Amino acid sequence: MVRPALSASRSLDIIDLLAAAPDRRLSLSEIARAAGINVASCHAVLGVLVERGYLTRDRQTRTFALGPVLHAIGQAVPACQPLLAQALAAAQAMASALQVPVLISAGIGDEIVGIHAISDSRGVHTGLMLGERRPMLPPTGAPFIAWSGDEAIEQWLAKAPDGDPDWIAGLRRGAETIRACGFEVLLRSSETADLASALIEFSAGTDLAQPPPRERASFYRLGPNMTLPENIEPDEAYDVIMIAAPIFDRYGSCIYNLCVGPFPGLLSGRQVLDHADRLLRACVEVMQADRTR
Repeated sequence: MVRPALSASRSLDIIDLLAAAPDRRLSLSEIARAAGINVASCHAVLGVLVERGYLTRDRQTRTFALGPVLHAIGQAVPACQPLLAQALAAAQAMASALQVPVLISAGIGDEIVGIHAISDSRGVHTGLMLGERRPMLPPTGAPFIAWSGDEAIEQWLAKAPDGDPDWIAGLRRGAETIRACGFEVLLRSSETADLASALIEFSAGTDLAQPPPRERASFYRLGPNMTLPENIEPDEAYDVIMIAAPIFDRYGSCIYNLCVGPFPGLLSGRQVLDHADRLLRACVEVMQADRTR
């Protein structure tokens, strides 16, 4: 492995930091502390980044923000990344059609990065901000790792912070389910889904024969208040956080995920499947367009 150049690494850490919170301007001390760089080194790196236009410095507040050169670079990227350009168009079309937040995330090394984020009319976003990086530690990364083969899945599971065997087994079956279905449906919890079904029955004037169960074997717990359904039942109700589908490069690697949600209200299983079908079709069209260039 090539040893990273320290100054280059520090520059990228600073850019990543500011990109993850573009609505905030940060001071030298705040950047140094958040990036884990000593103040003297941070000052030197910031000076170069400002001089080259990658960052700007407010003379009055002495705070830093992303600079115009990064915007120019961002505008140029789709021209040399046609797969991404197609994915961006698909994301905009999904946002317009469904009126929900849309995200393009990328698997880069051992991290997931927010590449493109569209909020809905209420200002709600998918949860991963533009430019934000998250380590691909279970349960994070399931819709990427599901396509990487059994060995990669086991390596991913070995990084799980919670060693509970039942949870690990659920994560493994969850990854297998994503691969079998072709998409991920992330719910707030199996209990939430059961209670949501109960609400729909009550609203129809139906008396429940018994209280809804608190747990169902057909749901896999991915994390606090998050579950993945093994099957989508058309007549059930679901509280959907996110539906995600993969975009593969021409070499077969899952490079992006196109994600929609959260949805503002409960969805029937039929609606979930319809949205998943629309999402899968969009991803397939993106990949077909890239391969016909």
